[in-house]
Formats: sequence, C-alpha cells, structure tokens
Amino acid sequence: MKISVLSSGSGGNSTVIQSDSGSILIDAGLSAKRLLERLGSVGADAGSIMGLVITHDHIDHISGAGVTARKLKIPVYIHRENYETSADKFDKCEIKFIENQFNIGDFTIVPVPVSHDGTANFAYTVLAEGKKISHITDFGVVTGIVRHRILGSDLIVLESNHDAEMLKNGPYPWYLKQRISSNTGHLSNYSAGELIRETGAAGLKNLILAHLSKENNDPLLALDVMMKIREENCFSFNISVAKQDEALEFIEV
Repeated sequence: MKISVLSSGSGGNSTVIQSDSGSILIDAGLSAKRLLERLGSVGADAGSIMGLVITHDHIDHISGAGVTARKLKIPVYIHRENYETSADKFDKCEIKFIENQFNIGDFTIVPVPVSHDGTANFAYTVLAEGKKISHITDFGVVTGIVRHRILGSDLIVLESNHDAEMLKNGPYPWYLKQRISSNTGHLSNYSAGELIRETGAAGLKNLILAHLSKENNDPLLALDVMMKIREENCFSFNISVAKQDEALEFIEV
C-alpha cells in the first residue's frame, strides 16, 4: 500500500490509499476539481478509485463528496446517521451504509468510533497486502478502543490539532476554545504524543501528523512534541506533517 494525505485541516480533508488492485478515498472535503488536481499532483490515477469512505458529516469532510463520487462513478460508504443529516450532498450517488468491518477491493476497512461532535464519528483502520494503516483524526479524547485498534499499524495518520497554550492565548472566542479542547473536540499535540508513547509504537514505520490548526498550532511545535516522544522512547518511525494547501507525496507502507 501507499498513502497520500491530499488535504488536511479545517479548510478541507481528503486522503487517498492505493494498493495493487486500486485505490480508496477517505473523505472529500475539497471541491471535486481541487481534489482531482491534488490527485494529479502526486501522480495518483483517479480512475483506479473504487470507493469514497466518509468519517463524519462535518462540511470540511463532505463538501465535495457527492460531486466527486458522481464524477468518478464510485459508491459512497457512509454511516446511516451521517447520510441522514447530509443526504442533499449525495443526490444520485450510489450509497453503501457502513455497519461493521467491510471490504472495498482488497482493502479490509474497520470502523473505529471516536469522540467528536459530528453526528456519527468514525476513524478507520485499513488493511491490505499484509500492511495496516490507521487513519485517526477529528477526536477530542483518546479512548481504549482507539488505543487497541491502532496497535500493529505500519503507518498512522494522527490528529495533532493544536498547541494548548496557543489555543488558550489565541484569537478564538471562549466558546470555540472550549469546544476544541473538549472531549468531543480535537486532539492536542501533547495528547497525540502521549497516545504514541502509551501504545509503544510497536512496528510503526511512519507517522503523519494531521488536521493541524492554522491559528492554534505550528508544524514545528507539533513536530517537536512527537520527535521528543520518539527520542525519549527510542522509537524509530519517520514523521511527516500533512498540509492544507498541497498534497503530501505518497508514502510507501
């Protein structure tokens, strides 16, 4: 497998995962035009995409989903609760409702419930070709099931949304600061680091920090936290930072 985070942040989110048999998208929070441009920028074949998997119903994850699915003639895999709140986005799309573990081509995809303030909130682990990717973003607190499901991952896409001090002293109104820092908000740099420390990063080869806030974080701060965790615990995984405005080059898993 290989993976590219096409866009990550409050301005839109999408990730492509590719295997020998085809590709899947996780979320489509960009316009179809921009998403296809991002795919082209990393040399991804849009024609190989077999399905679009939705994490939750926030607009930065679904704004371009319907148009993208119709243009590529691919089914949308979505939890029923999220479809019911956003059905207008998926007019004339082929809908496949997610319940438990499911397959798209040779990908086995396992939903991971997470704590966030969307309607129904899920991360995913993706298995193919003997490898495992965990795509875990948009959650405010680390639960036991998150810790359990990421074990044995070769690559993790992990939210590292904000620096706690930057959020506290930043420009956002108080209610928004409370929302972001709550258990149904977004994960801080510190909490992301503690999750990796606690799980031991056994077998982990690559870590992609994702969904960084432009206003309440700095890529160097997020990197610094995770690099210290890596060094203090003698881990050896590579660290990348996903961007809002350009796709991350494919990483082999």
